[in-house]
Amino acid sequence: MTRRARRRRRRVLIVVLFLAMPALMSSCLTFRMSNQKVQEHFVGTGITPQIATYSVGNRTLRYAATGADTLPAVIFVHGAPGGLDAFIDYLSDSTLVPLARLVSVDRPGYGFSGLGNWETSIQEQARLIAPLLQQGRGKPILVGHSLGGPIVARMAMDYPDQVGGIIMLAPAIDPQNEKIWLASYPTHWRLVRWAVPKPIRVTNAEKLSHVKELKKMLPLWQNLKVPVVHLHGPKDWIVPPANLDFAQRMVPPAVFTKVDLAGASHFIPWTHKDTVVAHIKALLPKKE
Repeated sequence: MTRRARRRRRRVLIVVLFLAMPALMSSCLTFRMSNQKVQEHFVGTGITPQIATYSVGNRTLRYAATGADTLPAVIFVHGAPGGLDAFIDYLSDSTLVPLARLVSVDRPGYGFSGLGNWETSIQEQARLIAPLLQQGRGKPILVGHSLGGPIVARMAMDYPDQVGGIIMLAPAIDPQNEKIWLASYPTHWRLVRWAVPKPIRVTNAEKLSHVKELKKMLPLWQNLKVPVVHLHGPKDWIVPPANLDFAQRMVPPAVFTKVDLAGASHFIPWTHKDTVVAHIKALLPKKE
């Protein structure tokens, strides 16, 4: 492709992006649920959520929690873009609340955890979320969806004595099968980035660095010693089902459970909630 053709394609992409901006702006409104909206979700359920923040260095992260803090914890980590409300129906699940301390966090750069201030390092994101491992009793179960999947895996790698098990829902963990959307490149240009909604800026920054970050994890998978459950569907066009084969190769067989969800797409937390809840309950420690 000639330099002139490249310039022409770049101009076309910029124009398309700006024409699509109103739709992007509208679609991003659900990625940030206010404290008031979180509270309203629980009206009539008999469940009172705790909404709080904590700081690590110059970062402040927000989370919501339900269930007694004397119970084993389940920590939910959303994908990209997203926010703690991605798992809000789990926090209000009447069958889970009596069994566990349920915690969902706004990942760095999303929701009310420094919206727009991205952190591309998976290891650093794991470190920033790690204080939540002190929630509840014993070792928490970690549940991660999409880009949240490698983060909960990294937490289990870096804090093996503090994690009881992980459940990955359609996780983007295989560097050889990581999709980069064509629009990610022009959207991340400094000339264009200012006009892009903040959640999309963060998503693009994570996406463009994701292969490099996943490669750093390659030698660490074999060290996992906690139960690892991986749910994926054959109709996932966002994160290829080949990620399930990758996990089967990389995670020690003694701790790995493969769940191939027939007919499932990428949106497992919402389309297969009952199945996810069942796997959470199976990993929770049995009552003495």
